Amino acid sequence: SALFFLIIWRLCSVFIVQTFHVPDEYWQSVEVAHKLTFNYGYLTWEWTAKIRSYIYPFLISILYHILRLLHIDHVTLLIYLPRIFQALLSAYSDYRFYIWSKSKWSLFSLSINWYWYYCSSRTLINSFETSLTTIALSIFPWRNRENNFFFLWIIGFLFTIRPTSAIIWLPLCIYHFCTRSKDMFLLIKNYLLIGITCLSISILIDSLCYEKFVITSWEFFKINVMNNISESYGIENPFWYFLSGFPVILGMEYFTFFQSILRIFQHWRQLHQETILLITIFWTIFVYSCLAHKEFRFILPLLPMVIYINNSRQYEIKRISEFKRKFFVGLFILSNLIPGLYFSLIHQRGSLNALQFIRNDLSSEKNDILFLTPCHATPLYSHLHKNISLRFLKCEPNLDNKIGYIEEAQQFFANPQLWIDENYGEKIDLPTYIVVYDNFQESLKSFLTKFQEIYRTFDCHFPQPKYGNYLIVYKKNHPG
Repeated sequence: SALFFLIIWRLCSVFIVQTFHVPDEYWQSVEVAHKLTFNYGYLTWEWTAKIRSYIYPFLISILYHILRLLHIDHVTLLIYLPRIFQALLSAYSDYRFYIWSKSKWSLFSLSINWYWYYCSSRTLINSFETSLTTIALSIFPWRNRENNFFFLWIIGFLFTIRPTSAIIWLPLCIYHFCTRSKDMFLLIKNYLLIGITCLSISILIDSLCYEKFVITSWEFFKINVMNNISESYGIENPFWYFLSGFPVILGMEYFTFFQSILRIFQHWRQLHQETILLITIFWTIFVYSCLAHKEFRFILPLLPMVIYINNSRQYEIKRISEFKRKFFVGLFILSNLIPGLYFSLIHQRGSLNALQFIRNDLSSEKNDILFLTPCHATPLYSHLHKNISLRFLKCEPNLDNKIGYIEEAQQFFANPQLWIDENYGEKIDLPTYIVVYDNFQESLKSFLTKFQEIYRTFDCHFPQPKYGNYLIVYKKNHPG
């Protein structure tokens, strides 16, 4: 019954969550899978540089191939079927968390957590990683459990899909070796055997998809780590995860977490699982804090660990009066319900609305679309499913170390009219549609006189730099 209700709960999120979160939700998953299946689309620089594993998009492409073979590859199914797949995986991982924690309150805390609900059905590699991490933790051979190696298959594939997952699992694997030192030969044999097998399967899939022999985890290390490319996507202060990341993701759990830390310090011998998990959390946060680029979703796999640790304080909740307990539960629900509804239904929904409108407005005649927005601010072919010409502002990093290199998006935002003059002069055919945020209307006023506004949709109340409150769709005026 728990699994059934979790499936219903996560499937509901597929249709409740109607907003855009981050570009990787589309550009590292469904856009790649769409190109794999239908042989048209666009791949970002990460794929041309071969630093991403095809395993996750390959799984989604299997769903797309089934739809294609059955001739039911309608855009609605292309959008929702991968999200249903991710929602089912998240539901099963929640169930495994319940088996592991043996706590209804912990399951309730994880299920109602607004950020996990917001991400659990998204086609984000971080959501996939969180689900697999939770499943692996539920079967991990703690000191009082029978030794097994099935969890290694999960983390082996996790590492090939997302190399940074090794950061989380390093202290846990060291713990595994320390507690099973009598079986050292068996441990080394299984680690090597499973690791080599997972790496071989990964190399096979990636080499087939890239049409060239490649080890993506090594390419990822060379470009993302040695060249520090991630800095081009934003830099935060070293304490960002403690001051912003954790408070936003955990909500009220953030305050009880520090109380749980104190309890673990006092009773670390009795709470050995919680102690190891706490070491894992602090180690992961320390490593991620040393990296310049930081995002909320990077620490999402730590959420089940924090909630498990907070489970050690359950007895304190049972000791308080019924009124205080009801007040606490009500406040806990409200603190997740309000941000959950706002971010799932309101914040950053404009890009998906705009794509839906254009998809319905597209005629059979030749069309092309120009996106004058920050790069990857919308999904593209996976939500249009039409092989039409699309152009958007690119933001590839300076991989070739060119002197004076300025990415296309920066050139446009520095001087929009100059960019328009250089790219759309008198002799250049104008695009059929233009998508632009409202705060750039004035700077493009003369160019937009050749178009008419046909759709305006709300995007967000507090836009990031270079974004706006509204996203606007313009269509080219007909001659005469």
